[in-house]
Amino acid sequence: AQLATYRHGSYWYLQHTSQRRPCLLFGAPLRINSREEIGLARAWRQSDKNIIFRDEVATLLNLSLLLQPGDVFVDIGANVGLYSSILSRFANAFPNTKFIAIEPNPQTAGRLRESVRNAPVTILNVAVSDKESELAFQRGITSGVFKVVEPGQPGATIVPCQKLDSLPIPEGDLVLKVDVEEHELQVLLGAEELLKSGRVKVVYLDGYSSNLIPPLLRRHGFKFFEGRTLARSETEVPPYSLLAIHETRLNAV
Repeated sequence: AQLATYRHGSYWYLQHTSQRRPCLLFGAPLRINSREEIGLARAWRQSDKNIIFRDEVATLLNLSLLLQPGDVFVDIGANVGLYSSILSRFANAFPNTKFIAIEPNPQTAGRLRESVRNAPVTILNVAVSDKESELAFQRGITSGVFKVVEPGQPGATIVPCQKLDSLPIPEGDLVLKVDVEEHELQVLLGAEELLKSGRVKVVYLDGYSSNLIPPLLRRHGFKFFEGRTLARSETEVPPYSLLAIHETRLNAV
């Protein structure tokens, strides 16, 4: 059946006879005629079913808008390097921009090295938390699920752990991307000195499990945005895909 377009709120919709769905492509609301813009209509339907195209690409685009020459992008929970591999292209034009990818899973970190072997990315195969010690991790069904568990769990992987404050991070303003499977609060607590220093201009949290995180970021002067659409969140804090920009940088980015 021919799809029709409808407007609801700030988004346009494609509709079959029985359902309405927002037409957001890479985080952008589009008014699409399914016959005149058939390529976009097909791309939207396909991307809406895939988390990488639906969520990650939109976030990547927004982080690339906020990255500036001389910044340091720190990819915490880098997996195989989707963010680091793409954003490190920025250094081709602005070589003083630095990139650090942190991945605790030793096997995944090996694939990360292959992903960025021709890119200017420093790889750290460590865990990041609020203390320097060791952490036990449990593997999930995919490499994207590598979670901190209590020591002594059967089959757990023990990984060296450091605070972000203690890592050899180059000089420059910091853009932090955090995807650490419910360990977000500990990561931020271990970055307290960096947050106090004013160097951190952007924090992106793919998700977060602690309601202490929004007030922590507010205390350090951050304003909140939706990570995929870059919509400002004046009252409600996004429950996931949280993008925080320091208030002193909002006139500069």
